[in-house]
Amino acid sequence: MAISIRKAALSLAFAGSLALGVTTAQGVKAEGGTLIWGMPAETDILDPHATGGWLTYDVTYQIFEGFAKEDLTEADLEYPNLIPALATSWEISDDGTVYTFHLREGVKFHDGTAFDADAVIYNFDRFWNEDSPRFYEKAKAFVAAYTRWIEATEKIDDMTVKITLNAPNYEWIRSGLQSWGEPLMISPTAIEKYGNEGIALNPIGTGPFKFVEREQGVKTVLERYDDYWGRKAKLDRVIFRPLEDPATRVNALRTGEVDMINTPPWDDIADLADEGFSLTMNKNVPFIWFIHLNNKHPILKDVRVRRAINMAIDKESLVREVYARTGNPEYGMLSPGTFAYDPKFQSYSYDPEGAKALLVEAGYPDGFEMQFDTFQYGLGDLVEQWVARDLGKVGIKVDVKMYEWISYMYEWASGMGDHVGMNEIGWGMTVPSWLAIVAHCGSTPPNGVNSGWYCNPEVDALLDGAVGQKDQAKAREMYQQANRIIMDEAGFVPLLDDMQPMFTSARVKGFVNPPEDWIDLSTIWIE
Repeated sequence: MAISIRKAALSLAFAGSLALGVTTAQGVKAEGGTLIWGMPAETDILDPHATGGWLTYDVTYQIFEGFAKEDLTEADLEYPNLIPALATSWEISDDGTVYTFHLREGVKFHDGTAFDADAVIYNFDRFWNEDSPRFYEKAKAFVAAYTRWIEATEKIDDMTVKITLNAPNYEWIRSGLQSWGEPLMISPTAIEKYGNEGIALNPIGTGPFKFVEREQGVKTVLERYDDYWGRKAKLDRVIFRPLEDPATRVNALRTGEVDMINTPPWDDIADLADEGFSLTMNKNVPFIWFIHLNNKHPILKDVRVRRAINMAIDKESLVREVYARTGNPEYGMLSPGTFAYDPKFQSYSYDPEGAKALLVEAGYPDGFEMQFDTFQYGLGDLVEQWVARDLGKVGIKVDVKMYEWISYMYEWASGMGDHVGMNEIGWGMTVPSWLAIVAHCGSTPPNGVNSGWYCNPEVDALLDGAVGQKDQAKAREMYQQANRIIMDEAGFVPLLDDMQPMFTSARVKGFVNPPEDWIDLSTIWIE
């Protein structure tokens, strides 16, 4: 299947616009309207402490906030700037273990509850403090990569909080602004009123948009929060519509039923651009599509087999012929959009004959069969078909088992059983410490989402040491060394990155496609 994007599409590839003025050149007020976003799957629950997935964060990012936030109003950056949110400033001790946050005065949750140090401690008790009556076990599982560093929390005064870590971590603030377990602030009044399970249906934060309603599988509706402490959102409302079928999503854009779509079918990109829809992409999105290899699988325990799988997949052709060059081949587990990423890193090149030789050496001259778990995400199964075909060429027959997205996410997070050979996910973060979430021994389920049970104490030492390095150059080298070891052991199969192609109609103004997996909708208005 050969696809090429014509110049009309490519000329728009890295476009980004941000309009913050009060009126347009024609004198039209640059605010208002309802944005309808056609999404490739349903989101998870809207409890930020107990949810995962970047599609969900596209919703919860608009509702909830933490001490800081990533500024997503600029497109042409290596990674987003870190800016104050519910804390106006903070200090980090010289040894990297004590964070003191000075909270913003006058902030109200959407239900009118005051934001202060008590609200902060209440939230930390919920997702971290197992001795607290507020503790929520489900939240702990999601926020573990953030909370495993916490030694103690302390209210200094009404507007000052101190968090003490058990080891230095200079990425800790930004690591709490990612999409798997979001330690953001929920109204304590709302949690008391609705309970730990009920808050997912009544999500109340401090962000520029507030929750209105959700009809599962049909829509989620937000509206502008007019008492927001910062720059007010321009839109009146946002409607998120899950449209899993790619053709349905594209048709909805063409007919005006939706104003914006992400994950467009690759073979429709050039036509949509030619029809006047605005295409934006970003080369620094911290995203990598990769395969977890099950290191407990009886056959995949052999490193020669894992290396053979890496060598059997033609990533260059996959990007060119299926992905329509809306991404790049990847050969390591450090994603773009972080200070540690090395675009020149190479591990296994496409070598099917070499893969066959390794399989013979490992005792599988006729290949073998294994289960491949994956998910339906609005893109069809072209990538999975490609992987299965390439593996089949070297004698590895895969039985593809496909799940609905939300069901898959929980299956994946639980870790693969011995009967499953591999599964896949698309993920990454603007902090390179993300690598520890999927590759650290301490992140194996139920303590994390190291779904393939990869474990190497030498890698752990490098990852733990890197976050404690104040010198970013030294941290970069430690991350890259860990990445080299992981790939030498073929613990995973990195496939490609994704430049997040998104289409908007001509009515959508002020849209920015940032170097992140989610969007700040507060800059947008409908003309």
